Parts: sequence; C-alpha cells; structure tokens
Amino acid sequence: MATIRALTDDDLAGVAGLFARIYPDYGWSSPADCERYFREMLFEHPWGELELPSWVAEEGGRIVGLYAVQPRRMLFDGRPLRVAVGCQYMVDPAFRQGGMTALQLAKVCLSGPQDLTIADGANEDSMRIWSAISGSVPLLNSLYWTRPLRPAHYALALLEARTGSPNALTCTARPFAALLDALAARAGPNRFLREAGDLTEEPLDAQTMLAHLPAVLRGYAVQPVYDERSLDWLLAQAARKTLHGELRARAVRDRAHRLAGWYLHYVRAGGVSEVLQIAALEGSFDRVLTRLLADAWRQGALAVHGRLEPRFARELSARHAWLRTDGPWTLAHSRHAEIMRAIHEGAAFLSRLDGEWWQRWRLRLPEAPA
Repeated sequence: MATIRALTDDDLAGVAGLFARIYPDYGWSSPADCERYFREMLFEHPWGELELPSWVAEEGGRIVGLYAVQPRRMLFDGRPLRVAVGCQYMVDPAFRQGGMTALQLAKVCLSGPQDLTIADGANEDSMRIWSAISGSVPLLNSLYWTRPLRPAHYALALLEARTGSPNALTCTARPFAALLDALAARAGPNRFLREAGDLTEEPLDAQTMLAHLPAVLRGYAVQPVYDERSLDWLLAQAARKTLHGELRARAVRDRAHRLAGWYLHYVRAGGVSEVLQIAALEGSFDRVLTRLLADAWRQGALAVHGRLEPRFARELSARHAWLRTDGPWTLAHSRHAEIMRAIHEGAAFLSRLDGEWWQRWRLRLPEAPA
C-alpha cells in the first residue's frame, strides 16, 4: 500500500513526472515547465493562508498518485467558508494498487478541515470513485448548454469530430453550409444579432467585478469571495489558457452607463465558444446573454457552450439553447447538510471561474486518429 501524505514543494519534480507518464500528449515542452505550473497553481496562488494541502501517494520513494487542491474562499449565508477545489486527481496506471490508492487519496482529501470540497472537471472514473465515498454529484451543476450560431458548419464540425478528420462529404458540403448559415443569421431565433438596443460593451476588469459583485450575487446562499489580488490573479491565469481560443471579458452597460452584467468566454473563429462566467444584475441576464451570443458570432464561433446556471434555465431555453450532460462532472462534498442542500437546489453561484476547468493542465488537444 502507498503512503498518503501532504504534498511539499520537494515533491513537484516527482509530480511532474507522474503527470507526464499519465498524460504524454498534453503539450508540455519539458518536465520543468510542467513542474513550474504545478508550483504556480498549488503553492503560489493568493490563498496560501487557508492552509489546505494537496495530497500525494508515495511508494518506495516514488510519487504514484496525487490529489491536488487549490484553496478558495466562499460564503454560505454570510458565513465564511474554506473551500478545497480539486484540480488534479491522478494515480499511475502501472501501480498495481491504483484503485485502492485513488480511494485513499479521495478519502484523505475529504477528511480535511475545509467546509466544502468541489471539482468541476471530473471524468467518469473520478465521478464513480467520488460517489463510492459518499461524495455528491449535483446534476444541475453538471448540465451544459449549447447554442449553435452557425448550425450547418457546427453540424459538419461534429461529424468531423466523430470521424476524426475531414472527409469528402464534409468538404463537399461546406459551400452549402455557408449558404444555410447565412440564411440562419437572418432567421427569427438569431434576432439577437439585431437586438443591440441601448446596450454598450467595454473591457471588463477586476475593479468593475468587485464593485458590483454584491448586487450580482444577491439571493445566492453560496457565493465566491474575491478581493482585488485574488481576482487579478484568476483573470490573468485564465487569460493564459488558449486551448479554446482568446479569453474575452466584457462588461455590458445600458445607455446611461449603468452595469447590466458581464461575460467571460474563450472564442476562436471556426471553433466553439466556451463560457467561463456570465453574471447579471436582477432582470438583466437575457440582455447579457444576448450580447455574449452576438460577440461569439462576430468572432466567428460556430456555437456557444457553457455550464448551466440553474436559475437562468428559462432564459437559455428561450434563446434556443439545449441542455445535456456532455461535459465533465461537477463534484461536491460538505459535512454541512445545509450547504449541500443549497448546491442541489441551485442556490450556489459556482461558475467555471470558481472551479478548476479553466486551468492550463492541458495545452493542446490530443491528435485526431488517422
């Protein structure tokens, strides 16, 4: 059996080696670069005073497993919470006690002093292990919405993703897809392209977010807590993730320059826009969503994809978004039943910015099969 203990800075070379063995196609140019990123995310973040460690499994002096934790601050009904965000969970597949070690790591992590443990990038294996040790999988926070913007090209992209590469059918269909998408842009469901109204946009910064967070988060029992240092750090780190394109962060204002809300999304021409966070003042979500969809369309995105914010399911449906469990799972655990009840009832503001999904563990997508 492996020994489970807290991660130290001296373990990072071994952790980087473990990561390279498990994920050789994730795009790191060298183990040293990977090691530096682990140090940034696990030791050089702005929440060091919370003292929530990461955990490693060691056998014979070799690191064979990791449960990486990044601390965060949140509130529950105004009460401060220490939150452990699970951001990497891995065990060497060559280690013969891997299944037992994975369970040990998860149990040790959940037994820590934090009030809440969350993760929003869990795969099927992690989800099953989590469920086996009485962790929770909130379905509302594991639903994803998709809004096609160029439906014909989006359908072709899905077909190419399934087959692994372009083929004669998709190449032949592209001119027709361009015509269909041009017609779709004028159809009723895409009226958001002509609904600018009295709204304007400007670059979003941490100061604007902090000034309006109390109004945006009103009514949520579980809320993230930021200060200028931590929010600057989050936004700077998130901007470095280019796997899904450029991070665009925009504040939406009315003609009187009053804030309606903001959005952050990754976007690139010919790809799918991935939403990091949408926030809106009461009654303004649809207007902010409309601006997000229009911005993604102007940047050449084929569709917009994001995790469901439960209280705005009606607005998303009205804008012709569909819901599926087609992304990673969100996991949550707390010894406090009232916190878990709030999460399951959709009373928690848990955007992707508040989890680990945006972190740059993967620098490139795996090669498509030949």
